Amino acid sequence: MKKGFVQTENFRRLMEAEKKVAQRGAIEQSIVLVSGVFGIGKSLLTERWATESGYVFIRAKETWTKQSMLRDLAAKMGLPVDGNLSQVQDRIIGRVATTMTPIIVDEADHLIPTSRITRGGQRVAPMLEALRDITDITGVMCFLVGMQNFPSMVLQFDHIASRVAEPVYLEQLSLEDVQATVKAKAEVSISPEVIEVILFQSQGRMRWVLNAISNLEQW
Repeated sequence: MKKGFVQTENFRRLMEAEKKVAQRGAIEQSIVLVSGVFGIGKSLLTERWATESGYVFIRAKETWTKQSMLRDLAAKMGLPVDGNLSQVQDRIIGRVATTMTPIIVDEADHLIPTSRITRGGQRVAPMLEALRDITDITGVMCFLVGMQNFPSMVLQFDHIASRVAEPVYLEQLSLEDVQATVKAKAEVSISPEVIEVILFQSQGRMRWVLNAISNLEQW
């Protein structure tokens, strides 16, 4: 299979959201919620976008705490991770305030605590709040990428919801998307009729489209 990045409709949706956030009025309204069903290529799309744009890309882990998240984020930026948590966060803020490099967090569902955590009777999400501090102070854009129910999970937290600038829902691939993917990635000729079958059997999921192309190449 050929290497390369396919600019699907989902990619164009991300670009449009980025433009809107760049033109926002309130600087603290800089969080973009990106969501969609499994297998449509959210991780592949956002990681490749981050690589080509020079953005910070990091995958959230199920085992993350606020401490491990900030230390992993600092390490991803090439910053020291020693010292207390406040010092680590200050280094991240200092770097981001200088470069204004957007941050993309994949598998962001893990940022929502599985057990109820409250402060002053209000439910809180410590990892989301730590990211909110970074975006509030610097105004940097932060794209949080999760499953289809992720936006409704985030919007449970009013103080976070008010920072959401633009929700982006990534959809299943269209026939045009699959045609473009086959053209860009396949090393063998695939007929239009077979491309239609790929779309139907993959249910518009990029992961399965790429698997189909690979299987056809091997066959």
